[in-house]
Amino acid sequence: PRLRFAEFRGAGEWEVKQLGEISNIRTGPFGSVLHESDYVEFGTPIITVEHLGEFWIEGDNAPKITDSDKERLSPYVLSEGDIVFSRVGSVDRSAIIRDAEKGWLFSGRLLRLRVITKENFSAFLNQMLKHEPSKAQIRDNAVGQTMPSLNTEILKRISLSFPSLPE
Repeated sequence: PRLRFAEFRGAGEWEVKQLGEISNIRTGPFGSVLHESDYVEFGTPIITVEHLGEFWIEGDNAPKITDSDKERLSPYVLSEGDIVFSRVGSVDRSAIIRDAEKGWLFSGRLLRLRVITKENFSAFLNQMLKHEPSKAQIRDNAVGQTMPSLNTEILKRISLSFPSLPE
């Protein structure tokens, strides 16, 4: 794309990368691993599709699990900067994990994207994923006739254009 600011002339072309090249993508725990009967009044919150806000998590009423269940489900613990996606239905919905949600878990109806490059640009990536061309690409690659759904392999193949780091 054409650069808007003089200081970025000569910074190079934007580079197309697949999400699988820059991130680790994981599906949430399956229902056989976590049941509604495991929920408690006080404990670690679990984010579900209903908690995906426009840009971040709205988890005031998130179900909670015990510390022992959190330890058992440690591969599903979220870190600040993770981006979670709806896996079924509105597959173009996503939200970034902030410091307040660090240590929470994500449910089986979500996918977690964790940036693995040395340049952690999760906030920028989250903004890119909110643009209609990115959302359309996700919807167009979803599978399912009656209800769209995503899996890790589909999300890994989503391609986005990234500017050079100085830009």
